[in-house]
Amino acid sequence: MNDHPPRPPADPTAAPHSNTDPLAPAVPQPATDWPAEPGPAWSPQAPAFAAAPHQHPGYSPDAPWSTQPYGAHPYSPAPGGYPPPGTGGTSGFAIASLIFGIFGGVLLSVIFGIVALVQIRKRGQTGRGLAIAGLTLSGCWVLAILVGVTAGVLSDRNESARGLTGGGTVSVTELEAGDCVTDLQTALSVEELPVTSCGLPHEGEVYATFDLPAGPWPGDSVVQEQAEQRCDAEFKTYAPEAPATAQVLYLHPLRQSWSRDRGVTCVATDKRGTTTGSVRN
Repeated sequence: MNDHPPRPPADPTAAPHSNTDPLAPAVPQPATDWPAEPGPAWSPQAPAFAAAPHQHPGYSPDAPWSTQPYGAHPYSPAPGGYPPPGTGGTSGFAIASLIFGIFGGVLLSVIFGIVALVQIRKRGQTGRGLAIAGLTLSGCWVLAILVGVTAGVLSDRNESARGLTGGGTVSVTELEAGDCVTDLQTALSVEELPVTSCGLPHEGEVYATFDLPAGPWPGDSVVQEQAEQRCDAEFKTYAPEAPATAQVLYLHPLRQSWSRDRGVTCVATDKRGTTTGSVRN
C-alpha cells in the first residue's frame, strides 16, 4: 500500500520550479506575459478639487493680531463720523453760555450756546446741558424784559389817558391809589381834581379807595366815622414809614349822590403844604 495521500492534479498553467522535491509546493513567480505601464508621477501639491479655506473680508495672515478687522469697536467712530461722546472734555462755550445767561448777557449767552451745541457733537465734548441751561436763562431774561416794557407802555398810556402826565383833571370817582392831586381846597365842592405826576409838586397822594355799605343814607356823622376809620387803617398799610408831618384826608359821598355813589377816597397830605415824591419814601 501507498502511505502518501493522493497528489492533486498538476496545474497546467503553473510555472516549473527547480525544487527537486516532488512533494514541495510550487512557488509563485511574477507574471511576465504583459509589460508594466508607468503610472502618473507623484506630486506634493494639493489636489485640484481642494477648496481654499474661508477667510474674513480684509483678513491678512501676515498682519499682526491686533489689526485683524474682525469687528469694529462699539465706540469707534465710523469713517466720516463723530468721535465718541465725552472724549473731548467739557465745552468752554457751554460754560460761558451758562455764566452769561445767569447774569443777563442775553446776546453772548445765545451765541455761545448755539456754538457749543454745534461743536459738542463734532468734537465729542460734554456740556450739552450747560448750553441748554444758558439758552433757557436767556429766554427768561428776554421774557422779563418784554413784560417790563409792555407794562411800562401800558402804564404810560393809562396815565396819559387819565391826564396824569399832562396836568389834566380826573373825576373823583376814577381816582386810584398812587395818583397825586392838587387843589384839594375845592375837592369837597367839585367832582373833578387836577392830577399830576408825584415827582412834581402836589398837595396830596391817593392811597386807597373803597365803597361804604349799601343801604339807606346813614347820616353825615356815620359816613364820616366809617370813612375815617377805614382810611386810617389803610394808611398804616400803604405807608408804614410815612413822615411825621403826613396826615390823612378823605373824600366821602354826600346825601344827594348817595344813590349813585358810595365811594370814599383816602388822600395823604403833608402839614407843610405842597410836597414832591411819594409818601411811601
